[in-house]
Amino acid sequence: MLEEPTLPQLRERVQRNTERIDRHEVALNKMQMENAEQKRNISEFDRRLELSSKEHDRWMREWRQAMKESSRKFDEELAQSRRELKAELAESRRKFDEDVAQSRKEFKEDLEESSRKFKEGLEESSRKFKEDLEESSRKFDEINAKTNAAITRISTEFLGVTGHIVEGLASSAVDEVFKAAGLPLFHFGKNIKPKQPEANNQMEVDVMLGNDRFTVPVEVKANFTKKKVKRFLHKMEMFRPLFPEYCDRDVLAAVCAINYENGADQLAHDEGLLVLRVNSDNVFSLDPFDEEKLRRF
Repeated sequence: MLEEPTLPQLRERVQRNTERIDRHEVALNKMQMENAEQKRNISEFDRRLELSSKEHDRWMREWRQAMKESSRKFDEELAQSRRELKAELAESRRKFDEDVAQSRKEFKEDLEESSRKFKEGLEESSRKFKEDLEESSRKFDEINAKTNAAITRISTEFLGVTGHIVEGLASSAVDEVFKAAGLPLFHFGKNIKPKQPEANNQMEVDVMLGNDRFTVPVEVKANFTKKKVKRFLHKMEMFRPLFPEYCDRDVLAAVCAINYENGADQLAHDEGLLVLRVNSDNVFSLDPFDEEKLRRF
């Protein structure tokens, strides 16, 4: 494959043309030297003119003839040099145009070949990407199915944990916890819903504790967050209209969990709730509280 002429190559060609012109200039200088010689002859002629007019006329004829011949030869050589230079320049231009045309042709062929290979590579990459995407989708579906199964398992375990806590709150052990804290409470029931049929789905109390002074609904979670505490407080705003049979005394509220996340227990304290905890040994404990600061609903 021919390579496109580089700038140094083009410069070399121009240099060769310049050298040819220099040779012609040398020829011209030579002719100029001959003209100088003729001038010296003229000086000699002037000298001889003083010696002989007849000799002068003869010499003048010879000189004019010589000058005419020299001028003719100079013109012929100059014209020949110009023709040769013009031909060489035309040839250089022709070769240059051929080289450029060839380079463009080869560049176009290379570009078309590169475009073809790029297109083939793109199609192959697209095919592989599609296969990888399908494989990733398949794996995602598998992971999603496993995740859903895990969620179902965890939900079942969670329900089991909360159910265990509810059962624990219904035991006499919790009564002892409140009694030791100076607030004797007793178990009134669990999973209690409003008696009004139309309000049956609006609220459910996990555990209901109380005595002759207080009623204490307890919200049970395996893990309590601040958001869940706020949701329980909102539910408690509806307690009196939904559970009037428990509202002939002060209504307090309590939360109970295995874990309190990111200060959820402190929020419950700040909102005036009783805070119960369950440790890994299923032992209940009640956080210290000030009865005067407990919130009445």
